[in-house]
Amino acid sequence: MQKFIVTHEDDVHALLHFIARKLTLSKKKAKQLLDKRLVFVNKKRVWIASYQLHKGDLIEIITKETEPQKFQKDTILYRDDRYLIVSKPSGIITNGPESLESNLRTYFKDNHIQAVHRLDKDTTGAVIFAMNKDAFELMKTLFKENLIKKTYRVIVRGSIGKNTFTVDTQINGQKAVTHARLLKRGKVASYLEVNTGTGRMHQIRIHLASLGYPIVGETEYDRKPIEHPLLRRIRRQMLHAYQLSFVHPYTQKVVSVTADIPNDFNQCLKLLHLLE
Repeated sequence: MQKFIVTHEDDVHALLHFIARKLTLSKKKAKQLLDKRLVFVNKKRVWIASYQLHKGDLIEIITKETEPQKFQKDTILYRDDRYLIVSKPSGIITNGPESLESNLRTYFKDNHIQAVHRLDKDTTGAVIFAMNKDAFELMKTLFKENLIKKTYRVIVRGSIGKNTFTVDTQINGQKAVTHARLLKRGKVASYLEVNTGTGRMHQIRIHLASLGYPIVGETEYDRKPIEHPLLRRIRRQMLHAYQLSFVHPYTQKVVSVTADIPNDFNQCLKLLHLLE
């Protein structure tokens, strides 16, 4: 994390130009830092290139890059002839070019492998892949009928007083229900286990932020100043798809998997005194 104070000697007032000059970067590289939500002005995350700075403003920039994560064999949680469940690392998209899906296709030399659902790029945890089209369609039906039980672990800003709570607020006009259970309460953050009764895009992130408890590392739905310096250093949202369970469409047996908590998540829990 690099820090700068805007002084009367700084004749550059647009955030993009300020970053480029202070870090000796091209405007393109400086813009990438803004696009990745790695810049804070007065403890608030700012990504507008033309944002106007004023004397006394505090600029904080996360400049340490992390290497893109790749699929590793030990992240396979379940495999049979029809389905593959993998623990997705952070920093990689679920499907598309240079994705976990494309890595799996290359590793198994099988272009039929297809992600049944998606996690955000920086969200970690269990993802189901189908090995053929029929298996994909059957599993997709289970998702549509909410027959996949999904459990997440999440670290949020704020000290939550309730042991359990439910958010039942529509997202884009569609029903969305989120159930949360408190695992550990801290002074500046809390550790939750979350289940979703529906699967709307960014549902957990939106619902928790709407209550004033945005996910630590949240880059899109958190607009409040982040007072604790440690929280401003977190590079990704601390959201982990911890468990998945469902009745296998072909065998009718229950499949249940658990994705280990990743190292950076555990480190965050430790630093925030949230270990169970």
